Amino acid sequence: MDKMKKVFQAQLYLNILMAVIILINYHTVKDWIYLGILAVAVVVSKNKRISQLINTVLIPMVFIDQVRNLSGIFIQHFSNLTVPIFWIYAIGTIMVLIPVTIVEYGKIKKTIWRLIASVWMINFIIMCCRSLTLKNVNPDGFLMSLNKSGFIYALTILVYVYFAVKSWGYEFYFNLPTFKGKKLQLLSFILIFGVAIWISFFEVFSEFAQRWQELFWNWDFSLLDPTEPVFLKNAWSVYLYSIEAGIGEEAGRYINLVLLLVIFKSKKWQINGAVLGSAILFALPHIGNAFASELKQTPLATAFQVIDTFGFGCFAAVLILYSGKLWPTMIIHTLYDILVFSETPLTQDSVGIFGGNTGQFTHVIISLVLWVNFAIFILIKNRKLIKQNVQILTQVQKTDLTIS
Repeated sequence: MDKMKKVFQAQLYLNILMAVIILINYHTVKDWIYLGILAVAVVVSKNKRISQLINTVLIPMVFIDQVRNLSGIFIQHFSNLTVPIFWIYAIGTIMVLIPVTIVEYGKIKKTIWRLIASVWMINFIIMCCRSLTLKNVNPDGFLMSLNKSGFIYALTILVYVYFAVKSWGYEFYFNLPTFKGKKLQLLSFILIFGVAIWISFFEVFSEFAQRWQELFWNWDFSLLDPTEPVFLKNAWSVYLYSIEAGIGEEAGRYINLVLLLVIFKSKKWQINGAVLGSAILFALPHIGNAFASELKQTPLATAFQVIDTFGFGCFAAVLILYSGKLWPTMIIHTLYDILVFSETPLTQDSVGIFGGNTGQFTHVIISLVLWVNFAIFILIKNRKLIKQNVQILTQVQKTDLTIS
C-alpha cells in the first residue's frame, strides 16, 4: 500500500509536467484548470479531508483526460506512428486510475459514499470521456471503430471495479463456483441462461414482426446484417459497441449491486432493494443516448430504452446473485446489443404488429414484464441459494489492497 501511495504521488507530479506540455500545444482554459487542480492537490496533500475530496472527485478526470490529450499531441506530431501511439494510449487509459482508486477511493469508509463515488467515477468520468482523434487510419477499419466504440473505457471500468472492490475488502467474483458438484442446479442455470438468450431474440425480432408466428419463432434473420447496420457505420462498430456495453455496463452493475446489498444489509428487503436500485442506476444513464450522434436515437426511443433497460437490469442483477458469476450477464448483454445494432434499414418501416409509437410502447411494456417476471421467478425459486451468494459477495476479506 505504501508503494502505491508513492506511485500516486509520483503520478501527480508527472501529470503536472504533462499539463505543461499540453498547455504549450493547446492553450485552452480547461488545461489551465487541470494544471491548477494538480497544483492544489500537491499543496493540500497533508490535509486529509480536502486532499481526499479533490483526489476522489477531480483527479481521476484530470488523469484520464490528460492521457488522451497527450496522446493526441503525439499523433499530431508523429502521425506515421498513430498505431503504436494508440496502443500506448489504450494501455495507459486502462491503467491510469489504478493508483487513485486504491489510495483514495480505498479510504472511503461509508458504503453510501462508496456508491456515490463509483457512480461518479463510472458514469460521469469514464463514460463521458471523448475518443482519441486518429490520423492516417482507415475510417471504416478496426482501429477507428475500436477507438470510437468506447471499448477501452469499458476495460477501464472493469479494472476500476476490480481494484475498488478489493480495496474495500470484498472479493471480486467473476466466476463464483456456485454450481460445482451440483448437477441439478447447473442444469437449472443452463436452462435459465438459454431462456434469457431466447427472450433477447424474441425482444429484437418481435419488434418488427409482420405476423403473429414471427413473434415467437420463424424469425427473419435477413433483417439483421452487421455489415449494413442502421445505427452504426460498419460491422466492427456493431461488435465493439456491443462488447463495450457488455463489459463496462455489467461491471458497473456488479459494483452497484454489491454496495447496495451492503447498504440494505439490515433490511428485510435487502435483496429486492438492491436489485431494483441497481436496475435504476443501470437504466438512467441510457438517457445520454439521446445525445450520442453516432446512434441517431430520438428522445422517444431513448425513453423506451430506459424502460426496457430497467427490466433487463432487474433480471441481470438477479442472475448475478443467483449464479455468483459476472460473465453470463456480459454474454447476454453483448449478444442482445449485437442483435439490436445489426438491424438493417428494412427494420425501420414501423409497419409490423408493433408499428407506430403506441405499438412500440406496447412492445416495451411486454419486454419489461417478461424480464421482471423472469427475475421474480428466479428469486422465488432460488431464494436460499441467492442468500448464500449474497453473504459471499458482501463478506469483508482483508487483502493487501485494503486500507484499514
